[in-house]
Amino acid sequence: MKILVFRTGEDKMGATQRDSQFSYFKVTNAHILFEGETASKKLGCTGELEVESEIKTIVKKCEGVDKEKRAKVVGQKLKFVGHIERDVLNKIFGIDTTGFKPGVYAYGDSSLGKVGCLTFSAYDLMETDEEFLAWPKAAVTSGLTLSIKNGEEEVAEIELEFSITADEMGKFMYRGFRSELGQLADTWHSKFDASKLKA
Repeated sequence: MKILVFRTGEDKMGATQRDSQFSYFKVTNAHILFEGETASKKLGCTGELEVESEIKTIVKKCEGVDKEKRAKVVGQKLKFVGHIERDVLNKIFGIDTTGFKPGVYAYGDSSLGKVGCLTFSAYDLMETDEEFLAWPKAAVTSGLTLSIKNGEEEVAEIELEFSITADEMGKFMYRGFRSELGQLADTWHSKFDASKLKA
């Protein structure tokens, strides 16, 4: 079940009251906080963000007939398309210099990418409010791919796929609006901490 699709759009068209539906128009300000680190890093320039929930259907039967069905979220898949900071890309895929001379980065069967917290900002058409998004436990599931073509008019974007697993509180993602978050918005991207969101 696909729940969110974000694509970067055009510039804002002026101020107005926020649409109660908050129709997604632009996604930006992507950051990643790797496990074991204290400060997040800029992920890069976001072209597209797509999230899909993995659902497990629980069925209650009576005499062989389905009586009740409930859908339970068991995970999420996240796809990022855009341009990635080089150092961040290396950590995501586990590309490093271990065992090699300085400046030599290697990628192979021993490469293990780091788990990190992904955060983004999303806007509606009129950009009257900012929605903060976070996925605390994201690990890359796609392999490194390269596509290089000479003479192209547009620089090729990189596509990454992440598997989202539950955090310590059993949650996969968090979201909130700047107009409602108060001071929580100040550290959402710099150092997201789900434990500080609890009432």
